Amino acid sequence: MSGSNSSVRIGPISLFTLVIILCLAVMAVLSATTAQATYSAAEKQALFTDDTYANERSAQSAVAAIDAALEPVRAADGDLDAALAAVDKALPSGAQRDGVTVHMTFTTPSGRTLDVELTITAHATYEISQWKATTQWTNDGPSATLWSGAAQTR
Repeated sequence: MSGSNSSVRIGPISLFTLVIILCLAVMAVLSATTAQATYSAAEKQALFTDDTYANERSAQSAVAAIDAALEPVRAADGDLDAALAAVDKALPSGAQRDGVTVHMTFTTPSGRTLDVELTITAHATYEISQWKATTQWTNDGPSATLWSGAAQTR
C-alpha cells in the first residue's frame, strides 16, 4: 500500500490557478485602459476650463475698462453721446459698437468662444445683454478610441 493511492492530483488545482491568473490579467488590462481614458478626459476638461477662464478674464477686463471710461461721464452727468464717445475710446481691439450696443468676442485657439454684448444707457451706465460661451467642435485632436467594435456601426 505504498504510493499508488496516495498521489496528489495537480490537474484541477493547476487549471483553477490558471483561470484565476487569466482573470487577474484581464482585470489589470481593463484597469489600465480605464485609468488612461479617465486621465485623457481630465486633461481635456482642464484645457477646456483654462480656455473658459482665459475668455472670462479678458471679457471682465474689457467690461472694467468700459466701466472706467464711463465713470467720468457719470460723475459729470454727461449725456448718451458723451458716454458713447467714452466707450469708443475704451473698446478693445476687435470689439464693435453698433448704436448703443457694444459687441465683443473673445476666442481661444481651442475653439472656446465668449460673446459679450453690452447696451449703453442714457445715464452713462451699461447693461449686459449677452454673455454667452460656446465651443466650436473640431476633430483635429487625438482621439482616444477605447473600442471600435461592431456595436458602433449601427
